Amino acid sequence: MPVTRNERLSRAELAEKIAADLPDGSYVNLGIGQPTLVADHLQVGRNVVLHTENGMLGIGPAALPPERERALVNGGK
Repeated sequence: MPVTRNERLSRAELAEKIAADLPDGSYVNLGIGQPTLVADHLQVGRNVVLHTENGMLGIGPAALPPERERALVNGGK
């Protein structure tokens, strides 16, 4: 879906577009915040390494409430 200058993407829509645009074998620094959302939209089996200033390493999609660990903090909020 093309986006015009007057339309704004939600953070989730932007993350989905970023994930779809990353070629396999990529090492990508997306800053802080967006990498954790992009991980939610990468298909299983994709060979993409995400890097962020807040130390994200080997992370996958966000944990669902029953699996969430309250003692851990997500730097991307």
